[in-house]
Formats: sequence, structure tokens, C-alpha cells
Amino acid sequence: MQRLKSETRPHHERTEAQVRLMDPDLTPTAYRRHLEALHGFYGPLETRLAGLGLDAVAGLSVHARWKVPLLVEDLRALGHDDASLAHLPRCGGLPSLAGVPEALGCLYVLEGSTLGGQLILRHLRRHFDGTPLGPFAFFRAYGDDVGPRWRAFGEAVNQASVVAADAAFDSRAVKGAQDTFDAFAAWLRREQAHASVSA
Repeated sequence: MQRLKSETRPHHERTEAQVRLMDPDLTPTAYRRHLEALHGFYGPLETRLAGLGLDAVAGLSVHARWKVPLLVEDLRALGHDDASLAHLPRCGGLPSLAGVPEALGCLYVLEGSTLGGQLILRHLRRHFDGTPLGPFAFFRAYGDDVGPRWRAFGEAVNQASVVAADAAFDSRAVKGAQDTFDAFAAWLRREQAHASVSA
């Protein structure tokens, strides 16, 4: 986990720069568009992750970590239905995840986003106080269990590395995380550019 943190820092910072949810002039429309972009990234990415054998990683409980149902809950509260959700853009430039190490690196990005989402949640609640925008389900995610779930994830990743006993395992996990950050940043840039053109 320490290597993941240190070797993905610049990738993380570039991706974070694309997230505008802490902007003081954030509008309900911009919030909705950001959730739509997240849905377009998490949807196909979680589908790919589901086929990479993560169920075999002890202590991970990967299916309890999926975020698409939370995004759907939020988007429905903002006016979407089955038909409109099905027509939202989906990311085609996903990271290339060859196996479990890369998938764990990818999950490091997604779970870290959940951890960082707590700060965003507090801002959104203050910023939109009195505006009916739904439950903020995605950013609320694990509720009071965010810290424990992050620690459990870290323990599962570290243990998987030990069990693998393969020098390439950690490098592959780092590459998976770097590629996920980069794909995420590129997708957010694309969606923001599209939103600017259509505004």
C-alpha cells in the first residue's frame, strides 16, 4: 500500500485536478454532470473488475464495494430513469487490467476515491443546504465504516502481495493503479469538454 501511494502520487494529483466538486460556484447541473461522468467510468470498469478473479482475494469482499448502485440511486433522485441512464456515455478508454494485481491497483484508486469522498460529502451538504439533490449516496458510500473498510482493503492488498511472493506482483499493482488514474483523468477531461461545448 505504501508503494502504491508513493508511486501513483503524480497520477493521483492529475486526476484530482479534474474533480471540480469543491468549487465554490458548483451548480446542481454541474454536480449532476459529474455524477453522470462517474457512472460512465465506474459502470464498465466494475464490469471488467468483476471478471478478474478478485473473489479469491482473502478479506476483500469486492462485491460489497461496487459503487454503480449508489450512483444510480443518486442519478434517479436527480431525474434519471432506466432509459436515460442507458443512454449516458460510457468510457471506452478503460485501463488494461491483465489480472488480479492490476485489478487490486485499480481498486486502490476506487477505494481511495471513496475515502476522499468524505471531504467532498461535507462540502456538498453545506454548499447545497436546502437544495433537494437526493441522498449523496455515492459520496456517503460506507457511512461510518469508511475508515475500517479502507484499512481492511489495505490489509487485503498487503496480504495478497505476501501470498503471491512474486516481485512482479507489486509492480503490476502499481501499474494498474497508475493506468486507472490516467484513464479516469482522461475521461473526466473528455466529459468536461463535452459539457462545456453543449452548455
